[in-house]
Amino acid sequence: MSGISWFDVLIAVGVGYLIWRGSTAVIRVLSTPPPEIDPDDVVAVDQDYKCTVCGAELTMKAINVQDDAPPRHCREDMDPVWRPGTTV
Repeated sequence: MSGISWFDVLIAVGVGYLIWRGSTAVIRVLSTPPPEIDPDDVVAVDQDYKCTVCGAELTMKAINVQDDAPPRHCREDMDPVWRPGTTV
């Protein structure tokens, strides 16, 4: 008696097939390039932002008008900072 039945082989082949299908689906999703950004949707700005958690600051020089959410840092939205002499 070998200890391996046809049922065990059938289950192993089925599980292997499911792993293969899942892996190919994940690879297909990860290898799809993101959609192209329309150049008309990008506008020049000079906006400063500050992270409320760690204090990191950044300046946005261009933004996409379709996605007007503030940048994120430390998993939180950054707050816009007004600088004297700059326009928003």
